[in-house]
Amino acid sequence: MRKKWQIFLSIILYIIILTCAMDFDILRLIDLQLVFLTLVGTLILTIPFYEKGIGYQELLYIFGRKSIETGFIQTFLLLFARLQNDVGYEKLLSDIALCFRPLLYGFCLFILLTEKTEHQTAGMTSGQKETDTELPDSESSEKEAQKTYHLQDFAATYRLTRRETEITQLILQGKTNAEIAGELFISETTVKKHVSNIFEKTGINRREELIIKIRDE
Repeated sequence: MRKKWQIFLSIILYIIILTCAMDFDILRLIDLQLVFLTLVGTLILTIPFYEKGIGYQELLYIFGRKSIETGFIQTFLLLFARLQNDVGYEKLLSDIALCFRPLLYGFCLFILLTEKTEHQTAGMTSGQKETDTELPDSESSEKEAQKTYHLQDFAATYRLTRRETEITQLILQGKTNAEIAGELFISETTVKKHVSNIFEKTGINRREELIIKIRDE
């Protein structure tokens, strides 16, 4: 939580610096009614994606993504309403500029809520095989490309969806359901459903069988 507040404060600080440098009244950026409507709109757009067992991190990620969509919708409607109004053309450009405030609110929410934690953005995990790190760059890239093409052929054969293919790739890397959920920003329950679908389509019952099946075909 502390990291989230640090992100929020850094955004506010940068906005203050910009408004001071441009000699702009920062209070004009603040409209509590628009902020409230942005939050309500984001919540409404997030509801269809809610499912039982969804993870807190995944829900925040979806909420952050939907805040961008809310900002665009609200800005468009504000612009449309202002341009339909034939009163006060002397302040038209100023009013149009203020119509973009919901976009700012949406982007701030997006940056705040979709920021990955350090353990999710870290590089290779300590559990990776040393032989992989010892390969020359060219050989490692070629081997990785071969794995990718092989997996794509496997996915096409068994009609795996894009998400199922992503999860299969992570299974091949030895990741657990929890690790897959954290990397893809989905709940562990959702991962289990995808894994079950993969097993059903490929006719196997265990991860080890899946790995062997992919390597042998």
